[in-house]
Amino acid sequence: MTPGHPTAEQVDWSLYLVTDPELGGGRDAVAGIVQQAVAGGVGVVQLRDKTLDDRAFADRAADVADVLAGTGVPLFVNDRIDVARRLGLHLHIGQDDTDVRTARDLLPDHLMLGLSVDDHSQIDRLSSLVADGMRPPDVLGLGPVELTPTKTDTGRALGVTGPGSVDDLARHALELGIPSVAIGGVSTANAAALRRTAVAGICVVSAVMAADDPTTAADDLHTLFTHTDRKDPA
Repeated sequence: MTPGHPTAEQVDWSLYLVTDPELGGGRDAVAGIVQQAVAGGVGVVQLRDKTLDDRAFADRAADVADVLAGTGVPLFVNDRIDVARRLGLHLHIGQDDTDVRTARDLLPDHLMLGLSVDDHSQIDRLSSLVADGMRPPDVLGLGPVELTPTKTDTGRALGVTGPGSVDDLARHALELGIPSVAIGGVSTANAAALRRTAVAGICVVSAVMAADDPTTAADDLHTLFTHTDRKDPA
C-alpha cells in the first residue's frame, strides 16, 4: 500500500505537489489529480486536508499511497504524525504543529520529516537542535514566496531574492545540509526565477490542483524549473 522509502538524497525535489481537496473539486478527485500530476513530472506529494478526522484522513492517504506505489514518488502527510507512523508515510509539519524534536523522536528513522520555515531564527533553532544531536529535517518548505489565498496564516511574503527571501533562507538551510523547496504563490510566472536561487525545487498547490489538465500544468512547471540555467547556490 505505501510508496517506497527513498532517502532525501534520492528524492527529486524539483516539483512538489501539496494537495487541496477544495481546489481539486472534492476529496474523491484528489487521488486522480495526483496520478495525473505525477505523469507530468511531480516528484513529491504531500497530502493536506485540515478538516478530516484521523480515520478518514488515513483512508484518503492510503488511496493516494496506492496511486504512488511503484512510482518512486514519496508521500508526505501534513501534521498527522499518528497516521504517518501507522501507514509508514513521511511527515511534514509547520511551526505551530508538533514540535520538530518531538516529531523526529517519534518518527521511525526510515521516514522523512519536512518542516515549514519562514525566517532565519527558525533555522537558527534547528542549528542548535542539530548541534545538540537531533537529526535535521530532510527538507524545508520556505515561504510564502508570494501571499496566497490557499494559506492565510502567514504574515508576509518572502520574495524570491534579497535579505530574508526564499533564496536567502535556502542558502542558510544548505549550511546545515538541508535542501529546501519554495512554496506559496509559485506558478509559471516565477518558476524560472526560483530555479536561479538555492532551492532544490518548487512546491505548488493551486497551480496544479485547480488546473484543467494537471498533467500539462505539472509538465509546464517542471520544464520551467529544470530547464532554466541556474547559478551555483554555493
